[in-house]
Formats: sequence, structure tokens, C-alpha cells
Amino acid sequence: MAWSSGDPGRLDFQEVQDCLARLGDADLRRAERIADFLARGLTGLKGEDLLQEAYVKLLSGERRFPRDVYPLKVLKSVMHSEASNARKGARASPIDVRVAVPEDSADRRSPEIEMLASEQFRALLATCSGDPDAELVVLAWADGLKGAEAQEATGLAGKTFDAARKRATRKLAGFEPLGAAP
Repeated sequence: MAWSSGDPGRLDFQEVQDCLARLGDADLRRAERIADFLARGLTGLKGEDLLQEAYVKLLSGERRFPRDVYPLKVLKSVMHSEASNARKGARASPIDVRVAVPEDSADRRSPEIEMLASEQFRALLATCSGDPDAELVVLAWADGLKGAEAQEATGLAGKTFDAARKRATRKLAGFEPLGAAP
């Protein structure tokens, strides 16, 4: 906190608190409209958040509240500065918030899990190596296909597909996942 400075040109904590508490309804509505205007284009920060942040900064002493300055002018100045800082931070960020990413499209797996999954998939295919029809069936299953869709994706005829499916099922019954406890 920055209240220990003893600067005679700025209000102390109690004076700031009193000054903000004395704001009238009209001034509060103006402050809200100013905050909404300044928050336009900011991602994750609304006008009410900006106004609240200004209150916090003023009451904590992090921002100066000069004496003999109209409180709405001080609030506007602090909100403008906070909005400017948020915009500057967004520009410096490696993440472009303007690009919409569908929530279900983000892969939330860590690189270690991704590598383990890849190794497990290769081991799964190796279980069926030497049997190209069974490999096709396993690949169709890995794509989430079942039944007639899986048969169509493999391009195998009915009886050939059934035989390959049974062989794949038998081979996979003995499959031990990597990293599984004995």
C-alpha cells in the first residue's frame, strides 16, 4: 500500500473513502457509462469490472486521489489508465483473444499424455501386425466407427470383415496397455 507517503497534495485513505461514499446517483451513473465506454473492446473486462478496479486502486493507495479534483474526473482517469494497461497487456500477449476457438476443439492433453497415447496406439497396431485386414478393423474402431460403418470404412466384404473383426478381437484380448500395473 502506498499510504505512508504523507503527500499533502493527495487524499489519505479516510478522505478517499468519504469522497467516494459521497458520490451522488447521477455521478455514479455517469461513472458507470464512462466505464462501459472505456471497457469496449476489452476481452474479459466489463465496465463494472473497470469501475470496481478503479475503486480498489484508489482505496488501496496504489493510485493517487489528488486534492481539489472532482471525484468523477479522478475515477475516469484511473479507469482510462486501467483500460489502457489491459489493452497493452492484450497486445503483448501471445494469445490472440480475437480468434474464436470452439470449446470442444481444444486438446487439453499434456505432451506426456499425447506421447503415451501415441505409443499405446502403435503398440495396439503392432498387436495386429501381419494381418492387414485386422489392422484395418482396429483403425476403423480407433476412428470411433462400429458395425456397418466400420465395415464400409475398411472396404472389406461381409464375411471377410467378420473374420478380421474376430481375429482383431482375439488379438486385442491379450493386449497389455503400456504403463499398466502388473
